[in-house]
Amino acid sequence: MTGQETESRQPTGRVERRKQNTRRRILAAAERLMRSRPIDAVTIQDITSAADVGHGSFYLHFKTKYDVLVPIVQDMAARVDEQLRQALAHTDDAAVIIATSARVVGRLIVRDALWRWLLQHSGVPVEELRRAVGAYVDRDFRRGLASGRIIANDPLTLAAYTFGGFVNCVLAAIEHDRPDEQIDQGVELTLRVFGLSPEEARALAHQPLPDLEPLS
Repeated sequence: MTGQETESRQPTGRVERRKQNTRRRILAAAERLMRSRPIDAVTIQDITSAADVGHGSFYLHFKTKYDVLVPIVQDMAARVDEQLRQALAHTDDAAVIIATSARVVGRLIVRDALWRWLLQHSGVPVEELRRAVGAYVDRDFRRGLASGRIIANDPLTLAAYTFGGFVNCVLAAIEHDRPDEQIDQGVELTLRVFGLSPEEARALAHQPLPDLEPLS
């Protein structure tokens, strides 16, 4: 590599690092503010002031203040997936993994004000949840198909049907006086659609959940 090439690459690296640092500051400030007051009461000016960045820097990364919620819940999803992978390392049963993951994530959504708000107010809750956990769901779904734990004549249709059903189940659970029961019933139905017997689906959807570390 020539000296000229080195000089041309170093500024680009610094610029990218500066941009990513600014983005992290915006997200951290937005999350602090949105957890301390009603989301609708938080303004972009509030966020940029707390992050100590200009409005232009904000719009370089996000179109609206609500767009910051997506990477926040994506980060939560990644952290809970890592905890679940460790907690479920003892099994390769895709049905167990899917049931446990869905029950844990459903409870997290119901209990987390930011994630709950995103699904209730985005207008496209299925797409928003897919953006947050779609990669993990697809991974486990493929494992289930490969192992025969999920039976599907048309995997794409089955995946879309069950994922959409789970999202609507979680939305209903938010308004339910016993949300955990609502989520577990939805998971039980999903497992039956996957081809599990009613008895096994019920057992897996109501077994004790692993203890995970708080995400906040």
